[in-house]
Amino acid sequence: RTHSKAQCCFSSQNYMSIPTQMRTIVALCAQGRRPYKSTSQQPRQSSRMSRRDPLPSQQNRQYAAKRMGPRLERPEVLFSNNHVLVVNKPAGWKSQPGDGGGKSNNNMQGTPDPKCLLTYLKSQSLGGGSQKDFLMPTHRLDQPCTGALIFAKNGKAASRVQVAWSKRKVKKCYWVVVEGGGIDRGERVAKIDGLELLRSRSIPSSKPNAKTYRLSAILKSTGNNNSRKGRGGRPNNVRSSVEVKPIPPNLSASEIADSTNGRVCHIEWEHLLKLPSNSASSSTRHLLSVTTDTGAKHQVRALLALAGGAPIAGDLRYGNKRNNSQQGRFRGGRVDQPLPDGSVALHARSVFLPTVSLGGMEFLKDKPFVASIPKRWRNFFGVCEDDVRDLW
Repeated sequence: RTHSKAQCCFSSQNYMSIPTQMRTIVALCAQGRRPYKSTSQQPRQSSRMSRRDPLPSQQNRQYAAKRMGPRLERPEVLFSNNHVLVVNKPAGWKSQPGDGGGKSNNNMQGTPDPKCLLTYLKSQSLGGGSQKDFLMPTHRLDQPCTGALIFAKNGKAASRVQVAWSKRKVKKCYWVVVEGGGIDRGERVAKIDGLELLRSRSIPSSKPNAKTYRLSAILKSTGNNNSRKGRGGRPNNVRSSVEVKPIPPNLSASEIADSTNGRVCHIEWEHLLKLPSNSASSSTRHLLSVTTDTGAKHQVRALLALAGGAPIAGDLRYGNKRNNSQQGRFRGGRVDQPLPDGSVALHARSVFLPTVSLGGMEFLKDKPFVASIPKRWRNFFGVCEDDVRDLW
């Protein structure tokens, strides 16, 4: 630390073995200058960072946000007691570990998936038991869809809700936004309103003064359920989807179920509201209420798009022309483009459990759990909860 050049006795060999930072100090000392202006001043950091050096905190957050995508909305708790937890699932959350949540499929160490809703609710101590971490999903929703989702907080509640599902005593109502793209007819594309096409392929209800229609078809899984999905639920491998076939007139439902043809599924739909026109979509959009008594995979999405010709907005899996291989009457319409957040406009509006008996929940006989529509629908379709509250 001398300031005299004469006292700096370093040979050239020893000098070259000194680190670069120390060489600068030695040179300044040899010139009679102090290496630092103050004791608190530190050497300048190199502008070029090593690959092994950690990123600064701000850059690290930006890098993580870029890889993880937009932050998921927090689920809204609709009801919670000692038996069940009911939440309004936003788009992007995986309902349960069976949807790829819980543990990451691509991580050999099995780290928790940050997009698993079940894992998140447990981490917030919203479950049952002494540790507030007992939660059992009683049904599921697709990752790009939204709506009411019920979790059981104890084995008794889980058993009774599952029995109601198995006996088809649970009534579930979906609200969907449909749009009718083009229907291929050779080289020409006919622009048909999605609602009119859906009406022509459905059977009106036989009940007096009823405004509901019934749409039926055979659904058959094409296998490979583990393929990765992209925006709007679109698979990178289309074989993981469900195909739709017309019901043969010479076969009964039991004969079809016993064969390898698939499963007969029905949905009942009712028109609620015609939505304002959007320049981003070339078709007319409508808000429908859809009910079903079966829980087949993707039955609402597949039946509306492939059997009814009116795909759900944002559903690239079944509404995109490239993924539709059905011919003739069951060729589906087309979704013009995905929604900005990659979601599908299918919302589980309500879940009704009239036969489930649990302590302190007598209201289940008359009152369903109702979930508000997503706030983003205001930007996507020009409709908000206040506009549709009276439609329920």
